[in-house]
Amino acid sequence: MMQDDGKRTDEMKIPPAWKRKSVVLSFRHAWDGVQFCFDTQQHMRVHFTIVTLVLLAAWTLGVELGPFLHLLSAMAVVLLAEMVNTAVEAAVELIVQGYDPQAKVVKDVAAGAVLIAAIYAVTVAVLVFGSAPRVVAVFANLPERPPAPAVDALQLTAIGAALLAVFITWLKRATGRGTFWRGGVLSGHSALGFLGAIAIMVLTQDLAAMLLALALAVLLMQSRIQARIHTVAEALLGSLAGALVGLVLFIWHFN
Repeated sequence: MMQDDGKRTDEMKIPPAWKRKSVVLSFRHAWDGVQFCFDTQQHMRVHFTIVTLVLLAAWTLGVELGPFLHLLSAMAVVLLAEMVNTAVEAAVELIVQGYDPQAKVVKDVAAGAVLIAAIYAVTVAVLVFGSAPRVVAVFANLPERPPAPAVDALQLTAIGAALLAVFITWLKRATGRGTFWRGGVLSGHSALGFLGAIAIMVLTQDLAAMLLALALAVLLMQSRIQARIHTVAEALLGSLAGALVGLVLFIWHFN
């Protein structure tokens, strides 16, 4: 009787949470966790949608078994990371009341794990789909690009001036400094001056013409500074913008 009482006492000391669970019950609890993440976390629903679309795309494009397994593993890593992140957030909110810098660090690190997993999955998807036979065949059979229409130097310079005007106008509106013709965070006159200088330098290929064009552009920039319309930094920024636009346009044209 004393032994029976001892056994009964030991059984009563075992907490219910430590009692052995059946496989079915464990599976149900695990599924409850998955369903909780799906019901409460928008990112989890987005991940599931993307996984479904990726699987359909892989099946449609005939991805082979090996790359398909790599793709499936990458997507599983993202889902696992999202579930761990959800569990960590729930645990932190259960323990910490109010704002705590350490709790923020824990949540940020868990979210960072999801980000890294997502980047890894995207990289795997790009590599897998990029090497899929059907995708390779589609890109191999693309029609040849028609030759670009001929554009003379004057038209190219006008295009560059229009691009600069749009960019400078947007920048002045965004910063709230200057008008269309005056002031602002960079000098439009200096930009146009250096755009014209680049055009002359590229087209003439003559040293004297190059030096004269560059000197005129510098004089135009200096006039904006001397008139106190722009600072030295604003004039230099405008000159750099005009030179870059000119170089990009003419290099693209001659290539």
